Amino acid sequence: MKKFLAAGVLALSLAFTACTTFRPVSAGSGVVGAKHGEATAVTLFGLLPITNDCSMLKAAKNGGIEHVATVDQKIFTFLGLYSSVTTIVTGD
Repeated sequence: MKKFLAAGVLALSLAFTACTTFRPVSAGSGVVGAKHGEATAVTLFGLLPITNDCSMLKAAKNGGIEHVATVDQKIFTFLGLYSSVTTIVTGD
């Protein structure tokens, strides 16, 4: 019975985990600027887009950036039910 309970607790803890990943996308020749912009796309159940523009251009516009120095992405997933991709741009 204890093994069954332990296996159940382990399965539930794995089921309620989330994953966040950061990855670099691009870097220019300039230094990281003082301005910072973000754009996020969110999907539910892997199919239903809630917001769908996480482009570098949208992130640069949101931060008022004209010269892009770096582009990174942050990806968050929760059980395949909720996913978000955030593009992060720095520059001047």
